[in-house]
Formats: sequence, structure tokens, C-alpha cells
Amino acid sequence: MQNTSVRASKFSVAVVGGTGYSGQELIRLLKHHPHAEVTGSFNSTNVRELKARDYHAIFLATPLETSLALAPEFLKQGAHVIDLSGAFRLPVGQITANYQTWYKVEHSAPELVMQAHYGLVPWKKALSPKTPQLVANPGCYASAVLLALLPLLQHPLIRPESVVIDAKSGTTGAGKKAEEALLFSEVDGECLPYKIGTHQHLPEITQWCQLLTQTKIDPIFTTHLLPTRRGIIAGVYARLLPGKGLSDVQTAFHEAYHSYPLVQHGETSNKKLLSLKSVVGTAMTHIAYQVTGDKLHVFATLDNLLKGAASQAIENFNALADLPVNTGLTHLEALT
Repeated sequence: MQNTSVRASKFSVAVVGGTGYSGQELIRLLKHHPHAEVTGSFNSTNVRELKARDYHAIFLATPLETSLALAPEFLKQGAHVIDLSGAFRLPVGQITANYQTWYKVEHSAPELVMQAHYGLVPWKKALSPKTPQLVANPGCYASAVLLALLPLLQHPLIRPESVVIDAKSGTTGAGKKAEEALLFSEVDGECLPYKIGTHQHLPEITQWCQLLTQTKIDPIFTTHLLPTRRGIIAGVYARLLPGKGLSDVQTAFHEAYHSYPLVQHGETSNKKLLSLKSVVGTAMTHIAYQVTGDKLHVFATLDNLLKGAASQAIENFNALADLPVNTGLTHLEALT
């Protein structure tokens, strides 16, 4: 984005899809952002009135199919687009086959998938030093798992073939839609596995692990639905390489996140790092780890609507505007 005294002015932004859970959070955050002004909010009934050239950035808090239809036109008009759907997250391998397999759609803009910048903050700079026009906001499960897993693979500390991922999310992760499986009477008192081995965030996790660490993994990955509105806890389990221990794990996470204010990490004895209540409502990711012999247990918790969607989109906006990564996010408090 063109920067004209950014810190003393505001960027004009538009949000498409502001009535969904993530879209509502996004608008709420932008209203408190010191350098962003929401001057347009659009939905399916009025989105064709959106003139992209009028905005510094456009956020798409829309379903994948809608993002596929809208993003190409907005990009042609010169806008920066931050997309919260999965439309542009899988840039490796056969794009058409990937999206048919994992998202059950025929991808209509494979060239944009190759151009999109995967906006996993704070690993963003490792992917591209340039200011991207299209940012693919990572998935909620993928954000939690990658933030926990990447430092371990980068060093390396673990046996890649031993990785097991057990992740659980609140019901808002499924979006605002009427489905029997999401009714209160169905989820209350349950913790049901779903999309066993077929969740669309699995290829996102494996492909970006390979791109960022040059390490191939093929983990067992299971997702579960928690009887709560929001929050994710992802358990990542692996065996350490010979000679590696707790101090190596601590060093890996320190080196990865010491300059990034939105991750806190430490041993599992710090129960706050394991608690959903302590992270839901904030832009933080909490990472806790424990070593038993050669077995490593890592737990990442975050708010699926914030770091898993809206607040990470704000982080990506901040990067485009050359602002500190946590601008507009420091006022958030846990919803305890």
C-alpha cells in the first residue's frame, strides 16, 4: 500500500462478509485500529457496488467460492486483498487436484494461488520480503499447529515421521450456518471427532512445513468439536531426535518468537498456557511443552476467531501498512 505519513493518518478499508463470526470480529477490531477506517461494509446483496480502487485494502471474510469470484476483480483494480477463506492457501503441487480433493471445488484462478502470500505471522517474512497484493490468511487449525511445529522442524529437533496432531475447536470454527451437528443439543456434553483424516487444513500444514523448513511430514491429524463457542487447543506429539531435550525445545521457541509479542511459550507447569479461557478473546497464541524421555508433547491454544482469523488478518494489514505487528490488538483481553 502506498504510505503517505501512515502513522499520522488512516487507511481506508472495506470488509466483505461482515455478518459472519470472523467478519464481525474483524469489523470490531478495525473500529479500534488507530490507522484503519472501515469506510465500506459489503455483503452478497451489495458487493457489486464495491469499487476496489477506493480502498487501500479489502478484507474478504467470505466463503471460498465467494472469494474466488471477487478477489480477481479487486486485484485487477489495484487493491490489496486479505482473504480469510481457504481460496489461496495451497500453492504447492497440482492446484486443481488439491482444491478438488480438499475443498471440493473447481479452482477458477490457479494463477492467483501461485501469486498469493501465505500470511502466517510471524513466519511471513521468511516467505516474501516484498509487499504482496494478495494475502491468504491461514486456517485456524493450521495457525495453531504450524506455530507449534515449525520451530521444532526448523532446528531440527524431532523425527518427522513420528508427528501426531490432535486438535479441538469451538463451534464457531464451522462458521455461521444452520446444521444439525452444530445445534446446542448435539454438541453439549460431547467432544466429537470430525473430518477424520480429511480436514482441509491438513495439506495446508504439510505443504507449508515443507516450504518453510524443507522437511516433509505426513502426520496423523484428527480434529474434534468442543462444546464451546470459540477457542482451539492443538496437541502436537513427536519423538525427539537423539541427544535433544527440553533445553533445545526452549531454545527453538525462543529463537522463533522472542521478537514476536503475540506468542507466549513455556513448560506445561504453567497452566495458563494450557487454558482456553486465558487466550480466548485475545490475539495471543500460547504454546506449552513437556519432554518425557524422547517423547515431546506440545500444546498450542488460540482464539479461532482472532489469531485463527480476524486478528491475524489485522496483523497482515499491519505488515502491508508497515506498522508494528500488534497495532490495534493490544487492548484485547481474555474473555474469562
